[in-house]
Amino acid sequence: MKYFCKVRLESGKDSETTLFLILDATGDEVPQPDKRLISECREYRLFMQGRHAKTVMAEYTVYRTETEITANLENSRFEKLIADGDAETVVSGEMRIDRGEKHKAGSPRGKKKTLLKILLLLLAADVIVMCAFAFGKRFGRDTADTEPPEEAVNVAEDGLIIPPQDAVSDDAEQITVTIDRSYSAVPVEDLQLKGAAVKGKANITLPWFDKEDFFTHVRGYSWGFTSDPDGKKIEYYGGQSYDFTEDTRLYRVLVKYGGGSGTRDDPYRIDYYDQLELMSEEKARGYFVQTTDISFPAWATHTPICTVNELKADPDTEHFEYDGGGHSIENLEAPLFDTVSGAVIKNVNIRNSAIVSEDYKDYGFLVCKVFNYHDLAEDGQRYETGETVIQHCSVAHASITLKLPETEAPAETTTEIVPPDVIKYDEDGNIIEPKAEPVEPTKHAEHCIGAITGIGGEISGCYVTDFGIYADLPDYYLYCGGISGKPAAVRNSAVYYYSAQGNIFHAGGVVGSAAGARAYDAAGRMLPDCCGGSIQGCLARNIILKSEVAAGGIAAEGTSDAEGALISNCYANALDFSCGEFKDAERAECIKAGMVGGIVAVDGGGRFGHLVTNSVSPADFMVIGQRVKSSFDDTVRQAPDYAFYQENILTVLNRNTVNPIDPKEIYTGSYMFGENGEFADETGSLAYPQAVRDLIMREQEDTNE
Repeated sequence: MKYFCKVRLESGKDSETTLFLILDATGDEVPQPDKRLISECREYRLFMQGRHAKTVMAEYTVYRTETEITANLENSRFEKLIADGDAETVVSGEMRIDRGEKHKAGSPRGKKKTLLKILLLLLAADVIVMCAFAFGKRFGRDTADTEPPEEAVNVAEDGLIIPPQDAVSDDAEQITVTIDRSYSAVPVEDLQLKGAAVKGKANITLPWFDKEDFFTHVRGYSWGFTSDPDGKKIEYYGGQSYDFTEDTRLYRVLVKYGGGSGTRDDPYRIDYYDQLELMSEEKARGYFVQTTDISFPAWATHTPICTVNELKADPDTEHFEYDGGGHSIENLEAPLFDTVSGAVIKNVNIRNSAIVSEDYKDYGFLVCKVFNYHDLAEDGQRYETGETVIQHCSVAHASITLKLPETEAPAETTTEIVPPDVIKYDEDGNIIEPKAEPVEPTKHAEHCIGAITGIGGEISGCYVTDFGIYADLPDYYLYCGGISGKPAAVRNSAVYYYSAQGNIFHAGGVVGSAAGARAYDAAGRMLPDCCGGSIQGCLARNIILKSEVAAGGIAAEGTSDAEGALISNCYANALDFSCGEFKDAERAECIKAGMVGGIVAVDGGGRFGHLVTNSVSPADFMVIGQRVKSSFDDTVRQAPDYAFYQENILTVLNRNTVNPIDPKEIYTGSYMFGENGEFADETGSLAYPQAVRDLIMREQEDTNE
C-alpha cells in the first residue's frame, strides 16, 4: 500500500497553493506529514519566495492507494487518482508552520543535498530577511566554508552582520579579533570578537556584509577584511571561520567581484548576481570561479556576457575561463553568455529560467555564439583562439520563447477607393476582376538555438532536461537542438524531455546540424577551415519535435566539410516527430512532408558524409531518413521500445569506435545504468554516460525537494 498527502498552503488573503508529498509507511502505522517534510519541499520554498508572512497554514489529507506512485508525478496525476476513487482518504488535519522555526529532523527522505541555510533576524523586529544570498541556497565561497550559525544575528546600521559568538569564560586564555569600523559615517565603536584559545589558537567566525542593503552594497563588488590598513585584497572573507593565533586587527576592504585577482591560481570569485552584470559591462577576461548558488531577483535583468579573445601575442592575457563550481544559476531571463571565443566554460548549472524575446538571433541558455578566430600577423606568425570548450554543464526546467509582442486590432477599418479608370468591364457591362497570380512566399531561415549553445563550441559531459523551444517569429530558425543548434562537436551528453516547435527548419534531439564549426578571420570573415562535426556518446530520450524540413533523433542534418566526422555510440528513443509543411497552425493537413530519421534526418551540403556506427535507433524510423553521402554500418541496431531498457544495449553503446580516416583516433563509450531510480521513467532504468551522472542526480534531488 502506498501513501501520499495533499497539502493546501495558505499565506494571507488570496495567496495559496497545493502540493503533493509521498509518505513513507513503517509497519501498520498510517504516516502523516510533519512540518519539516513540508518546509523542505521545493514547492513550499517556491511558494514562500517573495512572501514576508511569518506563518503559513497547511491543511492536509493523507490518502492510500495500490497504484504505483513516484515523486516526479505531476499534480494532475494525483488529482486523477483521487477523482477516480483509486485513492482512499485515511486521515486529515492542519498545522501552522512558522517560517523561522527549526524542525526536528526525522528519517531521511531520499537523497537530498545539504543546504546551508541562513536565517537572519533583525534586532528588535520579528522579520526574516535574506542577506547576501537567496533563501535556501548554499552559503560560502568554497567547499571549505563553514556554515554560519542559525541563531539570531545582529544586523548593524553600517550593513555589518555580526554572528553570535561562543561564550568565553573569564579565566580562559583569549584571543581577540578587532574589526575597525572607522569607515562608518556615524561613529561606531570597533567590534571585538573573542575566542577561547585551544592549543594556542582560537576559531572565530567573522561578520559579513548585507548585499541587499542598498546604501552599503557596491554593485558588482564585495566587502571583506585585511590586516593591512592600506591593503587592496581580501585576506579574510566575511561569514567564514578562521584560526587566529594572536590578537588581530582587521580593516574593511572593497574588491571587484567577490574577491580574487583573475589569475589561474587566484581566480575572481563570483557569489552574487550583480557580479555577473559587472562581468558583462567589462567584457571580462581572466579566470572566474562561482562559489555559491546564485538566484536572480524577480525584478533584476541580465545582460549576456560577451568575452572575445583579441588574438594578442600573449595568450595568457586573453584567456577566459568560468568555472561554475557545480553551483546553480536560477531565474535567468537572458542567455548567460552572448558571444564567446577562446574560452573554457565548465560546471555551470542553469535552473528554473525562461527567455522570452522578439529578437531574431542565435540563442543558447549558456552561450549564444562561439567563434574560433584566426589571424595572420605582419610578422607571418599565425594566431588563433582555438575552439571554446564547454564541459560538465546542465540546463534544466528552462524554455526559450521567441515571438512578437501581441498587438491590438485596429479600432476601425478604412475602405479603399479605386479610381474609375482602372476598372475594366466586359461587353455586358460586368466588372472584370483582375486575375491574381499566386505568389509563393519566400521563407527566410538562419540562426541556431540550443540549451547549451546556439552555435559553436566543443561540448562534453553536458545534461539537458525539461527544456523547450518555441519559435514564432516571422523568419524561420535554421537549426535547433537539445544541446546545440550547430556545435563544433558534442560528446558524452544527454537530453531528456525536450521539445522544439514553431517556425523551425531543422530540429534534432541533440543537435540541429552536425556539420561542425567554421573558423573566422579577425575581421569576422568566414575562412575555409572547418573542424569537428562528430557527435559521440550522446542520447536523446522523450523528444517532441515539430519542424518543417527535417527532424532527427540525434541530428536533423548530417554531412560536414571536415573529413572523418562520426556519429557514434549514440541512441535515441521515445521520439514524437511532426515534420513537414502544414496548411495551418494545428498541423492537421500536411502540404509537403519533411524528412525524419532515428539518428539523422537528412544530409546537408557538406563535402563529406557522416558515418553512423555503434548506435541504437528506434525501430519506427529509418536510421538516416534521406541518405546522400552519410552511411551507417552493421554495428547499428534498430530496436523496439522495450529493448532500450535492457542492459545488453551497453554491448553496442560501449564498443570502441575507430575513426577510419585516422585510426589513432579511438572513442570508447562510457554508458552505465542508474541505481535507485537514477535516470529512469515508469518503465525502468535507461543507460546514460558516466560523465553526467552527478548532474542527473543533482537535478533529481532538486526536483524532489
